[in-house]
Amino acid sequence: MELNDILKNKELKAMEKRKQVVKYIVENQYTCNALNLNLSANSDKEIAIVLEALEEITNQLAEKLDVSYLAFAEKYLSSSNNSCKREAARILGNLAVYYPSEIQHAIPLLIVNTKDESTVVRWSSAYALSRIIEIETIAKTNLFQELEIICQLEKENGVKNQYVKSLKKASKIRRNL
Repeated sequence: MELNDILKNKELKAMEKRKQVVKYIVENQYTCNALNLNLSANSDKEIAIVLEALEEITNQLAEKLDVSYLAFAEKYLSSSNNSCKREAARILGNLAVYYPSEIQHAIPLLIVNTKDESTVVRWSSAYALSRIIEIETIAKTNLFQELEIICQLEKENGVKNQYVKSLKKASKIRRNL
């Protein structure tokens, strides 16, 4: 069964599709280049399932994955689909520590998403930015002050707490530099 066969299978519910996509990608060592080629004609809903699968994979196997997963996810931060934006940010958060010099391109897009109307998009952007600010080379940048302002303006406690915890850790890192 091919990836698009799984995604187009009307008999499978989304959770089962995600589970099968995870298995398919891991077992076939499916690359992000192959994903780019195969997903060009898919719907946002199908792409979101693939991104959910990649989020699970990056959560479990991040240290074994190459930088192409970061670039793949980054392009979905600007999606019109909230599920795509949410999962892309979570993938970036999972991989940030492994690719600190490569994550810089995603930061402005994540900052834009901190102002999104959707709480889940803001939360996942906070998740990614919180992991990024805890990277030693980034903790001492202007991003720290920018996240302090974003944290102060955020109304939703769940989102705000992502920033509060990471800013405390980043403060310690900054003091030790």
